Amino acid sequence: MIKRSIQSLLTQIGLYNRLKASCFYDLYWRIADSRIIDRRSREIQFYRNLLLEEFQDDDLIFDIGANHGSKTDIFLRLGARVLAVDPDEANQEALKDKFLKYRWTQKPVTVVGRAVSDRSGIHKLWIDEPGSAKNTLSQKWVDTLRHDEGRFGHRLSFAQHKEVESISLEELIVAYGSPVFVKIDVEGYEPHVLRGLKRPVPFLSFEVNLPEFKQEGLECIELLGSLAADGKFNYSVDCAKGLVLDRWRALREFRELFGSCSESSLEVFWKTTGPSLSQG
Repeated sequence: MIKRSIQSLLTQIGLYNRLKASCFYDLYWRIADSRIIDRRSREIQFYRNLLLEEFQDDDLIFDIGANHGSKTDIFLRLGARVLAVDPDEANQEALKDKFLKYRWTQKPVTVVGRAVSDRSGIHKLWIDEPGSAKNTLSQKWVDTLRHDEGRFGHRLSFAQHKEVESISLEELIVAYGSPVFVKIDVEGYEPHVLRGLKRPVPFLSFEVNLPEFKQEGLECIELLGSLAADGKFNYSVDCAKGLVLDRWRALREFRELFGSCSESSLEVFWKTTGPSLSQG
């Protein structure tokens, strides 16, 4: 009860998320439960190994569906600049508190308060609660979780919604530059996001919730295949544990493997030679 009250107070004055991105947070968990820091270190190493051939300090990474910035934090620790995109105002404030406010030097993070879709426009954001990682533009995800008691232990209501502005990946690239990596986690809306990508990038990932969104996952794979014939695929169930497949697979082979996946959630990774990193 006392811990929750302190957390609530720190959140109200904008310091809670800032502390989570400080050395005090690391020190606390090294003492309280070092597995938290060890897991983060393994995830950082995963991305470092993944991007090894292409990544250089100060390269740009897109975090699409940034939520409270756990992946943004990982990417910053690699030495990247990060474009953190999220339409939820609570998440935008958390990102700013964590990386931009109350610092002698701001982190190289740009927060974009938009949804990402195939084009600019106005869309309905379904809200289970402000700041929730389950909030979505996908009506199918909403309908699924309103009737599914198993995935998260209870049904979600999504009792609120609001209109938000959208922007496409292509428009983000034109405005901010070409990324070395695009991470997409938008709760079932991933095909719409990928339809707005008009050029290959060196690395990209997208989340898939199974079995409900297997067809959407296959659509994403085909969309990426249409962007670059040399693209190859792999996937992870837990980035801290690495990639599942022993080698990267071409589209046709990976499509068949993906069709037999039985995990409840996974992250598909795609890599290609992509455009020159100097373009943008």
